[in-house]
Amino acid sequence: MFFSVSIAKKQDRFPNTRQPKFMKILFISGDVSLIGGIEKYNRDFLSALKKTGVQTSLVMRNKGGLRAKISFAFRFLWMYASQRPNLICCAHLNFAPLCLPLNFLFNTRYTLTLYGIEISGMKSLLKRKAATRAEYLITISEYAKNLILAQLPGVGGRIYLLPSAVDGNIFSIRDKNEQLQAQHGLTRRPVILSLARLSECEHKGQDRVLKAMSLVLKQVPNAIYLVVGGGTDARIEEVLSEQPELRSNVVFAGAASNDQRVEYYNLADVYVLPSKFEGFGIVFIESLSCGVPVVASDGYGCRAGLLNGEIGLLVPPDDIPAIAQSIVSILKKTASPQLFAREELRRKTLAVYGIDKWNERVNKLVKLLASVELEKQTNF
Repeated sequence: MFFSVSIAKKQDRFPNTRQPKFMKILFISGDVSLIGGIEKYNRDFLSALKKTGVQTSLVMRNKGGLRAKISFAFRFLWMYASQRPNLICCAHLNFAPLCLPLNFLFNTRYTLTLYGIEISGMKSLLKRKAATRAEYLITISEYAKNLILAQLPGVGGRIYLLPSAVDGNIFSIRDKNEQLQAQHGLTRRPVILSLARLSECEHKGQDRVLKAMSLVLKQVPNAIYLVVGGGTDARIEEVLSEQPELRSNVVFAGAASNDQRVEYYNLADVYVLPSKFEGFGIVFIESLSCGVPVVASDGYGCRAGLLNGEIGLLVPPDDIPAIAQSIVSILKKTASPQLFAREELRRKTLAVYGIDKWNERVNKLVKLLASVELEKQTNF
């Protein structure tokens, strides 16, 4: 399925630069209606493109096996033939090989967005070629940029940094939801939150937080660990099998809707996710936008995302005692006072990652793309 983003008035497009004729973008991605960091990133991308006034059409790769793949490829080619876009925005490395033959045959321009963990696994020669032929490689952090350069040293001048964004109008400081508190047995208990999908293929770190709970409970006996997210991870059940006494101090809430996410953040006293291989971590800035302090990994995309520790605590992701001590320092309010100034945490976060900043960055990217298209049309 696909939709077209509405077109703004011609004079509003690409302010402060001449207009290329009929600038059209074909955006290809996974299912943007799903809950997840990449899906949210691409929803924001499409929304920002709409604000620039560029005519944009979307083709999504829906869930499924071979039939879904074939359907996606046919819809993409049909949209390409019918829309004749000036540019393809490819939102995942897996889809990049579709752009490559169009680039060779028709000189079709395309950008490719790369996020983190998939970059290290870029072993396919076809995917590597598709990445090197992209006009811009869009990525979310300096960590991801360095991963790209390690794989493709010659593309440094074509990497565009576009960090994730948070909408402060949605993720905001609220009173605790008493109904949710009662539902999960959280009333008058210090709440440690991890909101992220559970997956054995990733290293989000809920199991390591659970291991740290035995140390946390020695100092904060009534603390409770609230795990929000769909999926399964056998590593968590393994920890609970070894330490069954922890079961009374952990709640598994399951998947949460986008609206519920805000309520869950505001239930927490501290958000903790010592993840590995994280390109950025949208959950961190969502939590901070709600004024909730964060404990994250001291590395990967997390360090830069938390402004090198200015707006959160950073810990080695495998250091269980350090994770525990960081949690305790927030629950007992012995950490830096700036972590408890909710409005200031929110202000600093939105100053860097607010949706207005995101729209400015996307608008700058569109101007760069438009200038190339204008030059191409002028030369023609």
